[in-house]
Amino acid sequence: MHKSLYVKGTDDKILSEIAAFNINSIFIPYSTDFSEKFTKLKSNLKPEIAVNVELNVFEGKDILVKFADASPVEATGKETRTGSYTGLCPSHPGVRQEILDRAKRILETEIDGIWLGNIRYPTFWQTPEPEILDTCYCDRCMEMFGKYIGEEIIGDTLEDKVLLIDGSYYIEWLEFKCGQISSMVSEIKDLILNSGKNIKLGIFAVPWEDKEYGSGIKRIVAQDFAALINYVDVISPKLFYKEIGKPVDWVKSKIDYYWELGVPILPVVSTFEQTSDELKDALAYSVWRNSTGVLVYYTEELLEKNLTEVVKNFFDSNS
Repeated sequence: MHKSLYVKGTDDKILSEIAAFNINSIFIPYSTDFSEKFTKLKSNLKPEIAVNVELNVFEGKDILVKFADASPVEATGKETRTGSYTGLCPSHPGVRQEILDRAKRILETEIDGIWLGNIRYPTFWQTPEPEILDTCYCDRCMEMFGKYIGEEIIGDTLEDKVLLIDGSYYIEWLEFKCGQISSMVSEIKDLILNSGKNIKLGIFAVPWEDKEYGSGIKRIVAQDFAALINYVDVISPKLFYKEIGKPVDWVKSKIDYYWELGVPILPVVSTFEQTSDELKDALAYSVWRNSTGVLVYYTEELLEKNLTEVVKNFFDSNS
């Protein structure tokens, strides 16, 4: 069973705590000082512990500052930014090149794996009542989609264009959106292959089933697992049951769902508002069927909430 921790920082206290865990890998977020953090981790971890990086894709205030026209256009004019989350249009060429450039910088290190975060169209899903965003209807996307179907998207208003697409080109629109996501994953996979390095590629997935939110996994966020599995080694669904107001056994039902899909998964269990007993159950539910193990998100919160022993004991008993 693969046992992994997500760490946001690499200070000496965190490194000292990590040493006490029986783990196979560490995940860290990409940042401008990623290379330094990676080097520090590698020099302080056992050689057999893999270091993976989360590379956020279609999200980020810093990227929107650089490309002001990358803000997605929502069908009804809803805001696509909230708090620390800033969604980006997946068709924007500057955004896509920025992510490829970051992937190239990562590949200059001896990283073991790259997991793509926010590799999707924007929506606010981590809440009991998700706010569904229907994007992106910017002029660039409309022009690209028109070329995709061989017909110009005509309409005097945004509503006219949305109604035309929804009424006449629903399936094509799903294919187009999913294609923007899958092609980005494919391009990063090509970079890895061309590097000649043995690096795993994974994605973090929204834990929606196909029947939920009107086929929202494809229609809204455009994560088509049947296509994505051609490029990635593993899919990591974010099984954040507390955040979305579900009971802990919801984690088990999700593992069943991905088992039926037949895709290899490394599920993510959150430490958000967990009691010791809840975390024990969530960990146990996450590691059966086709699950390859579990990624605990995240280490700093384990320390703050005195939950480290729960995870240590679980990892030790599943060697």
